[in-house]
Amino acid sequence: MKCFQINPLILNVIFIFTASVTVIAQKSSSKLPTAEDKNTFEETEGLLMVEAENFFKQSLSEVRQWYRTTNGYAPVAGNDEDENHSSTAKGNSYIEILPDTRVTHADTLIRGENFSDEPGKMAVVHYNIKINNPGRYYVWVRAFSTGSEDNGVHVGLNGEWPEHGQRMQWCDGKNQWTWANRQRTKEAHCGVPHEIYLDINEPGVHEIQFCMREDGFEFDAFILTKDAEYIPNEVQETSSSVSADSEGPPPTIGPPSGRIAVVADGNSPDPDDLGGTAVSIALLRAAGLENRLVHYSHSCDLERVERISKAAERERHALMQSACDVTARRWGGFEGLNFYDAKWQQEETVQNLGKAIEASSEKDPLWIIEAGEPDIIGMALEASDTSKHKFIKVVTHHPANDDAGDFFTWQQILDFGVEEVRIPDQNTNLKVDLPAWDWAENHADPRLQWVWLQGKIAENDNVVNFQKGKWDCSDAGMVLYWITGATNGGLEQGTVSDVKKILLDYIEQ
Repeated sequence: MKCFQINPLILNVIFIFTASVTVIAQKSSSKLPTAEDKNTFEETEGLLMVEAENFFKQSLSEVRQWYRTTNGYAPVAGNDEDENHSSTAKGNSYIEILPDTRVTHADTLIRGENFSDEPGKMAVVHYNIKINNPGRYYVWVRAFSTGSEDNGVHVGLNGEWPEHGQRMQWCDGKNQWTWANRQRTKEAHCGVPHEIYLDINEPGVHEIQFCMREDGFEFDAFILTKDAEYIPNEVQETSSSVSADSEGPPPTIGPPSGRIAVVADGNSPDPDDLGGTAVSIALLRAAGLENRLVHYSHSCDLERVERISKAAERERHALMQSACDVTARRWGGFEGLNFYDAKWQQEETVQNLGKAIEASSEKDPLWIIEAGEPDIIGMALEASDTSKHKFIKVVTHHPANDDAGDFFTWQQILDFGVEEVRIPDQNTNLKVDLPAWDWAENHADPRLQWVWLQGKIAENDNVVNFQKGKWDCSDAGMVLYWITGATNGGLEQGTVSDVKKILLDYIEQ
């Protein structure tokens, strides 16, 4: 099978009509970008690529709609357990069918609501293309799938939905943007390669449509090619390809002035704070900065959601307390610090964080790491001296935390007069395949083995499926950023290799 690199000149999208992008309000109170005029994308030498957000309209959107996600914006449109994946999407933007109510196979399948095996019935996006070389065009789509119920879509031509445009399927390449051309059949549920195609027999302008098969489908781009053996070739398609064994010295430790506080969740559906907490505590100790940590709280999701049962949430409280207490004891240096359960010890947590806020000054600011919902931060700010707020810096990396508050919005946090310190999504380099942490699992030092175990427990958690096969310490990326300088040259996109070097450098001293 031949593999060709896409020529950027060939893939240049030619706009026949100039369109001004507008934003229109949707029934869900979210915002959906569309275009007033019809953009037309032109095929050249049998090849064409279009980014998914460049549709000119959508239709049949009463039950499910396509919503655009970018680095700075994530829609609020009902249930959506996935993280924001725009940092690795083309143009840092993609579209997703929401709400997403069938996340796992155990969730009820409702035809005509969260599933449509019949194409052209729900959530259709439309693209105008100009074909200069008619013939059979194979359709490749770049999608992000986290499970078994968000990995199917249909493609059609000029309002028709031919058999070989139906049931496009993804099984491989989970938790990363993946190009595929596979058709699901009764015999091959993961799809038959190279069986998704459209016969475009006339030159000129045509309309390509994509429609829902499963809600939660994330769509980044599509390619039309006349080459039956064509395979999209991309370098470093996913964050999991980042090496954990890069050579070089460990990052320079050089934190800013002031103290650090961490407010984490862990009792919400995503268990990633188990690994994130263990790595954060280990990094602070390895950097010799354990005495600068003045507050650590976990389980800051104050209102349980239905995606996690009461029993599972209780289990998470215990696991998070263990991740805090045992990591701190084994690594040492945190003997005078209490680790608070923010939900079960809400009053004490708010008072403790408020006390740290009250102690802040120009020379001794407080850096608050927002590793979960913002409510505890908001409550502590609300209860503290407003004259101290100008000395507070809140570090964030993901709108999934910012926008998840039950009592405070992110804007309300900023309205207290604190400084927002926003860094890129840390999932890009710190949510990796399990083998990237083999070095810790197999190390002789029990402290490293313990850290590895916390990430493995999270991967083995059965509440969500998007952590399967992953070791995720993404929130610890904010601590890594702080210990390496924060706004004065701190690592904004730290890697597992950086974490490894810092921890091993300390262990081997």
